[in-house]
Amino acid sequence: MGGESAESASGASGKFGKSGNVKAGFTLDSKTVAVLAITVLFVVSLYLWTLPFQRNSLPFGEGDSAWHFSIGDNMADKDKAAFRLPYYIGMWYYGFNSILGPFAPEYPPPNHVNYAMMQVFGGERFVPVFIYRAIASFIGALSVFFLVSRLFGVLPAFIAGLGLSFSLREQLTYLFGQQPTLTAIVVTPVTMYAWYKYLTSFYDSGSGSSSSYGKGNIVYLYVTFALLAAQYLLHFQGFTGSVILMAVFTIAMAVRFRRLPLSKSNLLPLAAAIVLFLAVAAPFAAVYFGSPDSYKPSWNLGRLLEWGISPDYFKGSFPPAFSLFSSEYPKALVPFLTAGMVLLFVRLFLVKNNVRELFLLSWLIGTYLVLHLDVFVGTGLNRLARMLVLENYVFFTLIAMGIVWLPQTIALLLKLNSGVVTVAKYVLAAILVFSLVTTSGRATYGSLSQAYSGIDRITPAQADFAANYLSKLPEKVYIYDPSVKVVGQWRYPKMRWMLAISQRHVGRYDGGPIAGFDNVDKNETYFLFDYSDIALFASSPSYQQQAAAWASQLNQLEQQLFNNTEPVYDINNIRLYKYENNAEVPA
Repeated sequence: MGGESAESASGASGKFGKSGNVKAGFTLDSKTVAVLAITVLFVVSLYLWTLPFQRNSLPFGEGDSAWHFSIGDNMADKDKAAFRLPYYIGMWYYGFNSILGPFAPEYPPPNHVNYAMMQVFGGERFVPVFIYRAIASFIGALSVFFLVSRLFGVLPAFIAGLGLSFSLREQLTYLFGQQPTLTAIVVTPVTMYAWYKYLTSFYDSGSGSSSSYGKGNIVYLYVTFALLAAQYLLHFQGFTGSVILMAVFTIAMAVRFRRLPLSKSNLLPLAAAIVLFLAVAAPFAAVYFGSPDSYKPSWNLGRLLEWGISPDYFKGSFPPAFSLFSSEYPKALVPFLTAGMVLLFVRLFLVKNNVRELFLLSWLIGTYLVLHLDVFVGTGLNRLARMLVLENYVFFTLIAMGIVWLPQTIALLLKLNSGVVTVAKYVLAAILVFSLVTTSGRATYGSLSQAYSGIDRITPAQADFAANYLSKLPEKVYIYDPSVKVVGQWRYPKMRWMLAISQRHVGRYDGGPIAGFDNVDKNETYFLFDYSDIALFASSPSYQQQAAAWASQLNQLEQQLFNNTEPVYDINNIRLYKYENNAEVPA
């Protein structure tokens, strides 16, 4: 833990075995320290990220969360990964894919197969999936720990990992349910490391005269493409991010060594890796490229002057805090981030074997390019905002490296001994860890322990209604819920969780024609009037007036459509009617 590079400490040889850094005065058993550090990160993260369901096992999350759960839940129920969505899910995004047609999956099956497998092995419908979602979300901290510990040592790896365990952006992505995106992105640090190892081995072998000249370690080549294939199957955004970061580092290495990473020795293995990747990717290409979510490049060059993505670009998708620098990084971290960036550029010129520094610079530049894909390639900024997670990875790494590099640089300038460097490094690390725990850590506990703890979460009455009544209706029923228009968008995810629990379609009704589009059978159409949430609001004196207004508006529609009609369900302020006439309600 005292040395800067785990690889050099473990006896790595060749051109990239040393980083040219000042060595600390003492070293610890790096393997033991690494195991202890990653254990602490895992336990802390698991405790915090499972807080939303430690006391309440009912489902939580926005509409996306229910959508992804529904697909995996259906796979577990049917015991197969179907390439067509069932009616109740397919009607949610009916006709979504222009190539595969209606009821086509929005994503390849693997991510949702993971949900199904968790249900099967966990023996329960919800909690095993929640555990998988939590681990698959915070594992980005462990991925960065792995990368940084291998290149720079355990101390900066632990600091970077701890910061990411408290990351607000990843928490919100996890809570809201954009699970495939985040799960694919958390693989990126490991993919980058595999590619780093391949390129460094290529240029190292290129300096010799053996038969392996310019070939590199083929194992890392195949591992890289296997990880890329995994990211592609999880979500295209994670795959895209890795490809861009790898491309920037490849160009940087080619410039540094004045040759492309191509030779007679590696052409065949490289071609084989690409063919194997395409064999995995090609069958699912239509899933991605048939999506109508196509955007043209904005050519808004002013965006290039912005580092990240303004909250104005994703209103309605995430709260403003999602992209604000001050929400993600406590003030105490700013000097270390600044020091990390400045010293990175200084070391590029002062350190002889600066490949690791070049890797960090490529990571930084690649992240900038990823966050500006809308300018030249075209993508929705509300979707691109999710890629801000990649910024967390490189910024927390630079913050951690600022802790290591700052004392070393000062010691070089003042000609101090290594013992002073070590003491200064650990003192700064202790200050930073304390700051992270008392600011971001405390905020993380508060936000995760209170997440979906109130009326935003589906209630036991609603879950019981969905599980024990709606689930017994015909498979192709279409259930309209007008309450979203009445009470507001906070009701929407609860409505979708009723869909997920019942495996019957429940969709919002905003007025206008009833069953007026394809694949909706008027004879299997129902209306849901749920006053249970309004009753909860009415129990609070400060919300009684608002609750009365909502109840009056919802009841007016109920009387207009179903006057003198008996509901088929009327329990716990939840009423369900079967639609049996031709009445239409104006928008």
